[in-house]
Amino acid sequence: MKDLNHRNVVKLYAVEEDENFKYLILERGIGTVNDYCIGKYNGRMPADPAALYQMADGLSYIHGRGLVHRDISTGNVLFALNGDEVVMKIADFGFCKPASENGSFSMSEGAKGTKRFLAPELLRIMGSSHEKPRGKITSDIFSLGCLFFVFLTKGIHPFSDGSIHTISLNILSNNQFLGSLEERHNYALPLIQGMIEADPEKRITMENVKGSLKLYIDA
Repeated sequence: MKDLNHRNVVKLYAVEEDENFKYLILERGIGTVNDYCIGKYNGRMPADPAALYQMADGLSYIHGRGLVHRDISTGNVLFALNGDEVVMKIADFGFCKPASENGSFSMSEGAKGTKRFLAPELLRIMGSSHEKPRGKITSDIFSLGCLFFVFLTKGIHPFSDGSIHTISLNILSNNQFLGSLEERHNYALPLIQGMIEADPEKRITMENVKGSLKLYIDA
């Protein structure tokens, strides 16, 4: 985290340590995407396309530094004040790992992350006692696609049939429920569909995600 420096990634300012604890001095956020979705935060936010772009830009930067986040979720994206501007920030690097040049990473300890945002290829091996395969950085893109949908609908998951208990099963079966996206957000529908593609090799790239969103910011 000391080496990460991007406006859409939470900044680590310093680390202090005593005989019992390690203390991380982090950039202060004013809320999380979860706070926004449940109505706990009702203040200013970036316009929706800009908010999505900022989240994508932060994750793209992390990937560009050769890292996979592994826990993109509503609780791990914050927003902070930058003067009068509210800026989205990727946070919580507890499960972050280095990725190889081809975007794969070791999964010797199994799949990690918030279960309802995990890609299907990770859910399949969660809890398995067998030898773990290598994961792919595109699993973060799936998680971000789910997060985009939850953000735009203020709390509805794209794989929820009305119950939080069936989300993981629906992800594994690729049962998508995308009808709750309002007409004004239709621009994001094909983008999200490309991000939550079941086949990790066919998911849209982060550069294409950013490129698509930039069109709506500049319009």
